[in-house]
Amino acid sequence: MTEDKGFVEKGMEKNMELWEKWTGAYMDTMFKAMDKTMQQSSVFQEQVNRAVSAAVHAQSAAMMTSLQTMQDQLEKLT
Repeated sequence: MTEDKGFVEKGMEKNMELWEKWTGAYMDTMFKAMDKTMQQSSVFQEQVNRAVSAAVHAQSAAMMTSLQTMQDQLEKLT
């Protein structure tokens, strides 16, 4: 009976040890995945910002050209 108790205790200790290793590895993996997601999100945000900036710049340039043309036409009329 004592041997059975020792066997059970050793089994429980080993089980706890394996559980701690698994949870530690799981938490580490999840932390790395979250970190990678945040990095990718930052890169994506930078790409969106650059695309929006380029689009706004293009629209501003077109608008300035139109305004200049209108101003030239007004000057010709006066």
